[in-house]
Amino acid sequence: MPLPAGYRDRQLSPRLTRSVEASWTHRATATGTSLVLPDGRCDIILRYNQLNPTPPHLVLTGPATRAFAVPEQPGDCWIGLRLRPSYSHLIWGDRLAEMQDRSLRQSDALALLPEVSLPAGPTSPRQLARLLQQSLSPRLSVAQAPDVTEVLDLIHHSGGRLPVPRLADHLSLSPRQLQRRFAQTVGLSPKIYAQLVQFHRALRLIRDAHLPLSAAGFEAGYSDQSHMTRAFKRFGGFTPAHVPPNLTLPQLHVAISLIDV
Repeated sequence: MPLPAGYRDRQLSPRLTRSVEASWTHRATATGTSLVLPDGRCDIILRYNQLNPTPPHLVLTGPATRAFAVPEQPGDCWIGLRLRPSYSHLIWGDRLAEMQDRSLRQSDALALLPEVSLPAGPTSPRQLARLLQQSLSPRLSVAQAPDVTEVLDLIHHSGGRLPVPRLADHLSLSPRQLQRRFAQTVGLSPKIYAQLVQFHRALRLIRDAHLPLSAAGFEAGYSDQSHMTRAFKRFGGFTPAHVPPNLTLPQLHVAISLIDV
């Protein structure tokens, strides 16, 4: 799948690889917008403009379930850490569920992450990325309970097709227990998260594998093409037959979450 111009994923330090899926940068080269798809992840972002000497500002995004059109100007830059879903609560704590499709910026974000110290003057993107990683490494190095991680693996391995009762049975939990544990850790219900995984799989089948819509819908596990169309409209704002060309999609199986920035 082609990446937008100016987007790069960076290598992570070993201490962060379990908690962070990617360290990424995005640089706008022209005036326009990027359509950013939801993936249920949270991102920690520094945003600034290379043509403007003002310091970067901090943005924290909650778990995303809807697409956003992000305006861009030449020189606009984003540097971010995309958290693995089971580590989102280490940033948001008890506020995680209420931050769905929301974000905090600058003073509010810094109040939640006081360990992030923003530079006062111009700094290179590499230095900013290193600063973000180093300042958050202690917080994100906390070991996580394995049950939610196991459920996340099952959801991804099945392409989002396993129903919640079967996921709960696998861990010898009731569906209600699983719903509570998952929401506290990820910020979404396991059903919505699975639907996002299913949506991204269908999108890859259409864009990467160039499958006909009916075959992509069947392979992704949708009951019929209208079922897939409803999911695409809900999570992307477009239909499977009219996938826009300006999607912001990283190298992994998820999309960048730039919400309200």
